Amino acid sequence: MKTDFLMLWVDDRRLLIEALAMSLKGWLDKKGFELNIIMRPDEKNVLDDVKNRAIELIVIDYRLNKKNGDEIIKDIRNSGCYQDIVFYSENELPATLFDGVFYVHKQDAETRIRELIELKLWRSSDPSGVRGWIVADAIELEGIVTDLLGLCFTQREGYTFSKRFFHDHNAPIDFGRKVDILKGILNDLSEWMSKLPKKDEAKIKRIDECNKIFKDFKEEVVEVRNAVAHQKTEVTDSGLVIKKKTSKAEPIALEDATFVKIRNDLRKHHKNLIELLELL
Repeated sequence: MKTDFLMLWVDDRRLLIEALAMSLKGWLDKKGFELNIIMRPDEKNVLDDVKNRAIELIVIDYRLNKKNGDEIIKDIRNSGCYQDIVFYSENELPATLFDGVFYVHKQDAETRIRELIELKLWRSSDPSGVRGWIVADAIELEGIVTDLLGLCFTQREGYTFSKRFFHDHNAPIDFGRKVDILKGILNDLSEWMSKLPKKDEAKIKRIDECNKIFKDFKEEVVEVRNAVAHQKTEVTDSGLVIKKKTSKAEPIALEDATFVKIRNDLRKHHKNLIELLELL
């Protein structure tokens, strides 16, 4: 999901990282983003992380039990990674300077981390970029909806379903129709499970709770994705907006509050669909 923000944090004092991480997670959550942190106590696996993970920011302590932070930074830069790094210490930092490295005292580390995250979020908040990540996250959610539909059919029925809705007449089923079909299946499933002689009350309750969230999926994901992807952008007295097709629908104002809501809706539905996958 584009609403995830991934950090790599190298420090052998795990309690310090966890305390700062809790503060940063709460702050980013209010902006509609989910902070994930890879915690490393030393240089082990760090190069694999920077090469194979979509890390947005790296944070490194100077004094470590094994290789010091400046040596790790040198290894990172030699590997071809030029991601921003916050490099902190309780005392003086080494004189070696690296491009894209922000040197701070430990007590100022959280402030500098927030500033860099804000800058990265601001750089990605232009209208074209925002429209891109909304569509990308919606496509990811559509893939999970499709997987859920596949789980709701036996192998034979699944073939019939696939042939009927995905291949007939060269007209693949659209996102909104998939959501409608899954919504009907979930309603029927909950009702059917409640009539079983040996019913799993806890599972039925969880499916019902997921279904309540899923009822808003079309409005909060499909309609927003369609508007963002297909409707023109207009400049009005109130700012930049995306006009929806229907005259009754309110336009989507491209402003911070709207972005936060859209991000939170996408995260909410992603979590809900993953839970449904586990239940089914």
